[in-house]
Amino acid sequence: MRITNLEVTNFQGLRHAALVVSEPLLLVAGHNGAGKSSLLDAISMAITGQPRRVSLKKDIGQLLTEGEKRGIVHLDMIGTDGTETACGVQLPSGKGTGLAPSTYQPYVLDATLFSALDGKERRKMLFDLSSVKVKPDEVTEKLIKRGADPALAEKVKPMLRAGFPAAADQAKEGASEARGAWKAITGEAYGSLKAEGWAPDLPPTEVSQADLDAAAKAQQQLDEDLADASETLGTHKAAAQQASQLNARIAELKELAGLVERRQQKLDRDTGDLTHWTSQLEQATAAASGGKKGLIHDMARTLAEFEEIVGGSDGYVIDTNVCRWPSTKAADMLVNVMESYRAEHGVPDAVAGAEEAKRVPEYQGYVDNITRTVANSQRDLDQAKQAAATLAELEQNKPTALPANAIESAEELITKLRQDRDAARAKFEALNEATKAYAEYDQVIAKAAEHHAAVKSWTLIAEALAPDGIPAEILASALGPFNELLADLSSIAGWAEVTITDAIDITAGGRQYGLLSESEKWRADTLLTLAIAHLSGERFVMIDRLDVLDLPSRSQAIKLMMNVTQTDIIDQVIIAGTLKAPMAKVPDGMQAMWLEGGSSDQQQAAAA
Repeated sequence: MRITNLEVTNFQGLRHAALVVSEPLLLVAGHNGAGKSSLLDAISMAITGQPRRVSLKKDIGQLLTEGEKRGIVHLDMIGTDGTETACGVQLPSGKGTGLAPSTYQPYVLDATLFSALDGKERRKMLFDLSSVKVKPDEVTEKLIKRGADPALAEKVKPMLRAGFPAAADQAKEGASEARGAWKAITGEAYGSLKAEGWAPDLPPTEVSQADLDAAAKAQQQLDEDLADASETLGTHKAAAQQASQLNARIAELKELAGLVERRQQKLDRDTGDLTHWTSQLEQATAAASGGKKGLIHDMARTLAEFEEIVGGSDGYVIDTNVCRWPSTKAADMLVNVMESYRAEHGVPDAVAGAEEAKRVPEYQGYVDNITRTVANSQRDLDQAKQAAATLAELEQNKPTALPANAIESAEELITKLRQDRDAARAKFEALNEATKAYAEYDQVIAKAAEHHAAVKSWTLIAEALAPDGIPAEILASALGPFNELLADLSSIAGWAEVTITDAIDITAGGRQYGLLSESEKWRADTLLTLAIAHLSGERFVMIDRLDVLDLPSRSQAIKLMMNVTQTDIIDQVIIAGTLKAPMAKVPDGMQAMWLEGGSSDQQQAAAA
């Protein structure tokens, strides 16, 4: 992979840089703060789509050069297969089109990443990088040679196709299950030392069948007694609840029955009121209709009697409203008869009758209300009388009360029976277990030994499949080409030989990576990145901080980069560092870009 053209505008400390890249080795140089690292960050983000200096998407806008509103990175590239492509990114949105991601892109764009991996991650990456083909049959054979149970080794074979970690996890799970099975057989927590030669305590005497039968019968009898006692307690509680409800009902009826006399008195008063107001209503109604019913006949009879007294009807005329008599005596006699009739029959005179007639609606309302009151009073009286009758019946048929402590005694009995039953059950189970243990003594020992052997074999398999087991052996053989390439690169540069040990440690000149100086670590990281770029097929490398080296070492680094880009090891290297001034002479196969004040001059860079 090679970059053929690049343009960066307003990215971090780089305001503008543009260059047609014509050589496989590009040196980016300038003073401190000129924008060198910004250029490498821009190229990395354009390729991967991921920023280096911020981790959250919302912070990508911070990569924009201060005071600017828009930034852009654009790269034209040629792939290892000769295909032309382009990628880039826009700020502040962070949108862009990167290359297809790969496992090794981050490691060739940042030389410090590989050495920062822990042993597990580094081993996995090297295993993938070496492209070793693991054959399950060969791994199974190795497991058996190490002492694994062949049957268990065969069980992990299918999982090996998913990788060593998956197969190792299966083995760990198998060991866990075997430990659980051992515990289930022995009743004890598993321990590797304890499990070796474990045997249960043999019961002192063999339990007879008669003892078992007697214990079972005792337990059964106590179960039956407990059931009977529970039933009795339930009956007592039901009776107590029924008695409580009955007493409450009796108290309610007593209260109601005690109201008979008062309700009878009220009914009598209400009935008297109804009689009075009914009479008043009748009189008012009669007045409204001109007199009581039968009044005309009564008056006619009275007039007939009067006619006999006065000797016939000659000499007087009876009018509807006025009587005219030929004789004052006769007239007085008639008036006396009429007033006597009114007094006897309660017939009001004409004026009083008119006033009485007006009160018919009033009296009718009284009568209606009192009629309802009488009906309610009668209903209440009947209810009280019925309560008295019901009370008498309940008092007569009231059941016999339970003893005060009946429920408490039943509960105490149940508690004791439960304790006795539990003791009998424990005795039966102990006898049964003793019988079973005696009969299965040898079988339990064999089963426990079988599960212990499975634990050991599964553990052996899990350890053998761990990164430092068989995978390390396979990787060690696969590391040959990787270490050979590192040795060749070290020799070309004239630096201490960098090696990946069988323990996946990084050494330079035999010293551990953590003990190296800053410049020694830079050399080691550079050699490792070149090897990864070559073996992975990325064939592109970016390296920063060339200035960490002294002048002779910088020359060695440039010599190394010229060599790998001209011998088909790497397609392109971009290396950056702080220099005092632009290179006076740029060798063939190399191109230099000088950055100053956050910008570059393409013409100057191309001519340099």
